[in-house]
Amino acid sequence: MMNTFCKDIYKMLCQKYPNRNIYVIGDHHYYHHNILHYTRSNFSDILNMNEYIVRKHNETVSKEDIVIFLGDFCFKNSGIKEMMERMNGHKYLILGNHDPKSIIKNYPNLGLEGVFTTPIKIMDNYLSHEPLIDLENMDLSFSLILNEFKKESHSINYHGHIHTSDFISLAHKNVTCEMLDYNPLLIGQTENSKEESKDPSFISSTHFNKTLSILKDKHHIEPSILLSDYIYSMLLQHNFFYYDKYFVQGSFGLFKKYDYLSNFSDLDISLLYNPSMSKRKNISLLKEMADSSYELLKNISEINLRFEKRYSSLCIFEALYTSKKPYFTSCYFDANMIPIDCYKKEDFLSLEGISLIEKLLIRNKSTLPSEYEFPHFQTQFLKPEGDIANLLLQLLFQKGHEDKKKIILRKLEYVYLHAFKNKNIENFSNTFTRFLLRNISLLYSLNRLDEISYLQSKSLNSLLTDLNKLKYPFHDILISYDSPFPSVYKEIISTPTEETFKTSKQIVKKLK
Repeated sequence: MMNTFCKDIYKMLCQKYPNRNIYVIGDHHYYHHNILHYTRSNFSDILNMNEYIVRKHNETVSKEDIVIFLGDFCFKNSGIKEMMERMNGHKYLILGNHDPKSIIKNYPNLGLEGVFTTPIKIMDNYLSHEPLIDLENMDLSFSLILNEFKKESHSINYHGHIHTSDFISLAHKNVTCEMLDYNPLLIGQTENSKEESKDPSFISSTHFNKTLSILKDKHHIEPSILLSDYIYSMLLQHNFFYYDKYFVQGSFGLFKKYDYLSNFSDLDISLLYNPSMSKRKNISLLKEMADSSYELLKNISEINLRFEKRYSSLCIFEALYTSKKPYFTSCYFDANMIPIDCYKKEDFLSLEGISLIEKLLIRNKSTLPSEYEFPHFQTQFLKPEGDIANLLLQLLFQKGHEDKKKIILRKLEYVYLHAFKNKNIENFSNTFTRFLLRNISLLYSLNRLDEISYLQSKSLNSLLTDLNKLKYPFHDILISYDSPFPSVYKEIISTPTEETFKTSKQIVKKLK
């Protein structure tokens, strides 16, 4: 189980810049004209303010020192690079509420060596833009880190955001420009690290650029896809301990099984509900798996992480990767657990796999340097009938969004022609029916009752008419004489929304 949701960058700084001073300061507000009317009325104009802040910074921070800016750096996008280049030090930024999100993609071109989207740690102390206190509308990652900070007895939270001298507690230190008279605050020094820098993955070093140079002109795949695939493959290797407890689905699953290359925006994982364990232990296992995956990526310096959701049946975090080249990709780890046991052993197949980067290198007969560490994984995937069932459910219950329907139809056609056609499909109606009940159960557990109501609003005849429009025989399969689907669907749409979970649970037991 992970110890912290907060990224600690001290070790990285020691390995990169040993024996250097570390400074912090927040809220420069370069080119922010309105601030002259509030806490900086002593400046005659904005250029006078900018010049004063730069001069004070360079009087304190040398070119070899490390400085971490705690947000709200500049209010003119075109001025970010200008001001960064004029200031001494190896510069890092924690995004504030006024900083443009585009910095995440472009920071290597702006004079920054790193950008962080959530609070970070250095030497057991916490650095953040807003103070680590209970705030209205705080996001999940901030809340998780705040809970950690509250349990620490000796940590200090260096923060910005508040431009006045309002006292919070002895554990909080306000380091906005006004509070420091514009002099960055020294909070410590890096050590002379004897430990060699060991990246947990080659994407955290120069290896990725070397690999792309080897593959130059030999493929037409975007670097962002190569990166996403590598990160997801690395997570699958990492989660081998849970091998028989989950399976992979979604677009990434289709790619790994059928080479269907699309924009796989997330690693879609479903944990199998274990009826022999308590509900609490099942929930704990889901969070343990998500937290362990978060911990793995947290140690890669180029990755920013943020938990989006962390419920009893759903855990989602975002991983933003940016390198100095720069390359950028946004990945999502999406793990869910259906609150009923609705799968059968025969729904799955076990596959071994490698990353797309390694696959391309092998295909092009390129020599793989010995220092490269590529992920190899073995995990469970749905069989083709499960993929078809999932895609049909997405298609039939998609609200509007014609563009999304076209994408789903393309996937449906590809999987049908490459893996499903001419197969024994006698159990497909049972699989489709169970997966429909699975969806209802998950929606119920997430309190998304309006979506269940939408599903129930479609009559059986309407649904079958939609199926009949497709050029595949799903309509005939689902209304065959031994298909459980028609009677189950009629029962579901006639059940009050608040009772659907109980009904689904009962029907699944019968189907299994």
